[in-house]
Amino acid sequence: MGRDWVGAYGAANATPAFDRLATDGVRFKVAWATPLCTTTRVSMLTGQYPYHNGWTRHYDVPRWGGVGLDPGRFTTLGMFMHRAGYVTAIAGKWQVNDLRPDPHIMQRHGFDEYDLWPGVESGNPASEKRYWDAYLEHDGRRRAHTGEFGPDVVQRFVLDFIRRNRDRPFFLYYPMINVHAPNEPTPLNRAHPPKGEAALYAGMVTYTDRQVAELLRTLDELGLSDHTIVYLAGDNGSSTGGTLHGRPMPAAKNRLSDLGVHVPLIVWGPGIVRRGVVSDALTDFTDLLPTMVEFAGAHLPAPGTFDGHSLVPELTGRPGNEPPRDWVFTEYGNGRAVRDQRYIYDNSGKFYDLWTDPLQQHDLSANQTPNLVRERDHLGDVLARRPPDGPVPFPEFAHAEQLLRDTMAKARARREAAAMPH
Repeated sequence: MGRDWVGAYGAANATPAFDRLATDGVRFKVAWATPLCTTTRVSMLTGQYPYHNGWTRHYDVPRWGGVGLDPGRFTTLGMFMHRAGYVTAIAGKWQVNDLRPDPHIMQRHGFDEYDLWPGVESGNPASEKRYWDAYLEHDGRRRAHTGEFGPDVVQRFVLDFIRRNRDRPFFLYYPMINVHAPNEPTPLNRAHPPKGEAALYAGMVTYTDRQVAELLRTLDELGLSDHTIVYLAGDNGSSTGGTLHGRPMPAAKNRLSDLGVHVPLIVWGPGIVRRGVVSDALTDFTDLLPTMVEFAGAHLPAPGTFDGHSLVPELTGRPGNEPPRDWVFTEYGNGRAVRDQRYIYDNSGKFYDLWTDPLQQHDLSANQTPNLVRERDHLGDVLARRPPDGPVPFPEFAHAEQLLRDTMAKARARREAAAMPH
């Protein structure tokens, strides 16, 4: 889900719970992810850019095989929080490991408990269900929840985890199952399903907002709001285009453009985080791990371990030890891009002014206006100084792009068939 579905960012869609977080917390104007979910989430879990963690393309491990995210190679976010004394849980979707070969893989990643849709697994057709009749694994036990909506099952686990651990420091990583294709009716509209992909997608955003509202109410009822921090973020641009400030936006998922990687990021914590702030600070997903680790009071590794920088100074208003970022970076496949507050430059040499051309329709790479030349040279130098891609996490990774293309082509064919009149 991109910014074009969040009211606080100027979307037409109503999202009162998301907007409450923005009104009472810090909303970042510019937060960058990667164009697809797994590459973004691995960057968050490791605090490293794809060129360091090796996850430069989407790779669906349960479906296609391979080791995936190796806790022996990376100290992941869950491990840091667990070592800091937090009871930890993950709920929603994972996909970056196959849960079948190693029954303790989530504990090895630092999570005491989990309730997950494991991803589409090879040889297991039941695992294709994530919404109605969802196939989920809870602490090693897996089954199809016949007649139930998967996000509801996971939400029950989330609220129960919070209630059971209200008197202990807890960390919950909640990569929500929705909003993600296949777009399906929710319990709110199943009796009269909306027609068309955009209407179904909008219904799923509304349901997600409703779940966030329920989570916030639970924190309020338990007296936890003043010492809990909530991070709300999208992990790539929207697969179904919404609107921004009255302007229709195209679908941007899987596009290495600003719209494809520029996501909502809101941080809320009434007793800890500044309130009602719209931040101009540049940030990307590598910043989230060092931020959470610092807030947890955990030991931060030596400088250079993470590509990201802690956002604690920006979130609290206290001075930090590092200067603010003047660029953010993204990578997918063979494509790389960098931006500052106004301009974006990619490794094909294209250069755009995002203030006047947010959809990147007018390439300025040949423009010789002095200030544009300076900006282009600066961002080009930043991009040139990025290191080459490191080792891939598994040998099967070389086939990921073709597998992804095949999967997306089949999904597109199914959507087109479903849209044909009967």
